[in-house]
Amino acid sequence: MPFVSANAQNLNPANNKENQLAQAADSCRRVFPPEGVYVHTQPTVYGSVIGSIAGGRYVRIEPKNINDWVPISIPLKGYVFAGYLTSCAPAPPPPPNCRQVAANNGIYVYQQPLAKSPIVGLIASGRYVMIENQSSNGWVLISIPLKGYVFANYLSECS
Repeated sequence: MPFVSANAQNLNPANNKENQLAQAADSCRRVFPPEGVYVHTQPTVYGSVIGSIAGGRYVRIEPKNINDWVPISIPLKGYVFAGYLTSCAPAPPPPPNCRQVAANNGIYVYQQPLAKSPIVGLIASGRYVMIENQSSNGWVLISIPLKGYVFANYLSECS
């Protein structure tokens, strides 16, 4: 069987009947590794590689997942490792009160909006928090993952 590459052209689903077909109901998945994935003849790494699908392309999955391998029928027919596929639905936007810890060493959470207040805990850099109000005197009340006050300058918008 010849090797076939399903490259990244026509990623817009409205521009391609293949993508429209792949996105039917619950059978749509998207290849998320930017380098793409290989399509195998069997549900194993030992199955012959019959082609590749570029990152960002839509695929149509078929029922009967076998040992973390998913049969696909569009754009190629074969098997793809399930861990390389994600939902076709766009991710919902973060809630407006979501913030991310931007301080390299994390941030302390205080009982009151004062640096001399007892410390409730520490939240690591990159973690998400939910704010309860807008900044007042540089402090903001958070409720998730801990309840308390943090210095607002160490938070950024969630993306």
